[in-house]
Amino acid sequence: MSMDNPQLGLLLGVAAARHEAESSRPWAPEVPEPDRAPHTPRARVPRTRRTLAGALHQLADAITPTSPCDGQPAR
Repeated sequence: MSMDNPQLGLLLGVAAARHEAESSRPWAPEVPEPDRAPHTPRARVPRTRRTLAGALHQLADAITPTSPCDGQPAR
C-alpha cells in the first residue's frame, strides 16, 4: 500500500490546516523562538581562489585549439 495517495493527503491535510489556522488565535500557546548559534565567519581564502583561477585560465589557454578549423564541426 502506498502512503502517497490523494486520500491520505486529504485525511491528514484537514488536521494540519486546522492546526495551522488555530495557531493564530489569541488563546494559542506561545512558542519561544529557538536561540540561534552565533555566526562564525568563514575562513578567508581569496589568494587560494585567485591562484586556482589563474592556473585554470593558463590550462584553458594551453589546451585551446590554435587553428580556426580545429574547433569547427565537420561538414
